[in-house]
Amino acid sequence: MRILLITIFLASSCQFLFAQNIEIPATFHTLDNELKVILVPDSNVAEVSCRLYYFVGGMNEGPGTTGLSHMYEHMMFKGTKTLGTTNYEKEIPYLARIDSLDALMQQARLGGENDSVLQLFRAEIFEQLEKQRKYIKKDEIWELYRTHGGTGLNAWTSNEMTAYIVTLPKNKVELFYWIESDRMKNPVLREFHSELEVVIEERKMRYDNNPTNLYWERLNSLFFVAHPYRQPVIGWESDIRAYSPQKLMRYINQYYTPENALLVLVGNIDPPKAIDDIERYFGAIPPSQYPQVPVVTREPNPIGDTRFTVRSDAEPRIDMLFHTPGYPHSDLLALDIVQGMLSGRSGRLYKRLVEQEGLATNAGAFNSKRLHNGYFMVWAQLKKDSDPELVEKIMIEEIEAATEGEPTPNEMLRITNEIRYSFTQGLKSLEGLSDRLARFQRLGSWEDLLDYPEKIAQVGAHNVPLIASLHLIPEAATIGRLLPPLSKQAKAVEIYQDDQDR
Repeated sequence: MRILLITIFLASSCQFLFAQNIEIPATFHTLDNELKVILVPDSNVAEVSCRLYYFVGGMNEGPGTTGLSHMYEHMMFKGTKTLGTTNYEKEIPYLARIDSLDALMQQARLGGENDSVLQLFRAEIFEQLEKQRKYIKKDEIWELYRTHGGTGLNAWTSNEMTAYIVTLPKNKVELFYWIESDRMKNPVLREFHSELEVVIEERKMRYDNNPTNLYWERLNSLFFVAHPYRQPVIGWESDIRAYSPQKLMRYINQYYTPENALLVLVGNIDPPKAIDDIERYFGAIPPSQYPQVPVVTREPNPIGDTRFTVRSDAEPRIDMLFHTPGYPHSDLLALDIVQGMLSGRSGRLYKRLVEQEGLATNAGAFNSKRLHNGYFMVWAQLKKDSDPELVEKIMIEEIEAATEGEPTPNEMLRITNEIRYSFTQGLKSLEGLSDRLARFQRLGSWEDLLDYPEKIAQVGAHNVPLIASLHLIPEAATIGRLLPPLSKQAKAVEIYQDDQDR
């Protein structure tokens, strides 16, 4: 199958954008075990972006399992039955002993034993781990990729996907097939408990000890009332501490399987040969024996506004979040236009709050498109002496203006051009194209990638206010405020006013 991509560039002698069609060959293939493959060859480069995506993430978790996808992101680098070990058979007794100790520790935890008892179990687990380590080849996967010219080796987890990525020289792509197929069929939870401590420390560093990120985490959990998007991708600390190898292995066997995975390779690659190689390495891996549980929960309509205020020394800000439909609802295109109306240095919020009123250092909007329920966010970073009430009032005024009047012709031209330009810029790198193909496949179909710029161009300005008014309702917003700490006198006044309100 051949696909058509649109490239946009800015003419040097005029203030509008021209479009030029570039034909890029793409091959989509599905193996008998339902593993999906997208291949985009480019003979002008000497490398290949190699990416394996699993369609599982934070949204597939629940109470007691939040963060499992992120935990496995860490564990996948620990190796397999053949990688990361000098003798897997010699490791088996230690792994079994650690598993049995972990089961006793979890039983003690549930029985209400104090932490000193749990620490005894941990000490014995780590004693067994130290004995096991004489058979462990640390970081073997990283070293294999690195010594064969791999760059950009990484992994990431989101609400909807988990990705394992590397860019390799064109003659080393088979290494990717070998390593990733081995990780898919032969997972081993090596050094589970030591990595658990790493994840807990990561959570403390990124959230518990970071006032801005902690604010975002709690605001998100207030915005989503029902949908598992409300859960942090990294997991709640109490859930992380209650992980067990058995719990994680069942999760792996349920979701990290070929029918739930997508391979994307972009670069100097021959598609027919690549398909043959992929069939050879991945074709015999069976689908999961456990049924994958679909996420059926959807966010209910809000019944009022929700307000959340945090006092901290972090940079002050105000965020207003509105519920939007899941992809591919057609209203999302008009909301992209509203994002353009409010965002950027040419946007209404920046002009009003930063340039005219001098109340903020930056301001904008963002339309987040998700598989199920999305959100539209309007935000402002405040100057420390700014009145948050006044800033919020202006934000609401600009939102209401977007729901009451059409964008001007100049705005529409600027916004559609900016969207097209930004979109196509993201397709210029091998890695950017890979991620966008995978993202659209996760949302429904990779072919939707090609329609997006033209669909944006077809949005009529007369439709924008009505669609905005259906979703951007201040009385149904979730409003977060991250504000400076109060002085003792101001705090006393605030407490007094709260008492009077009650």
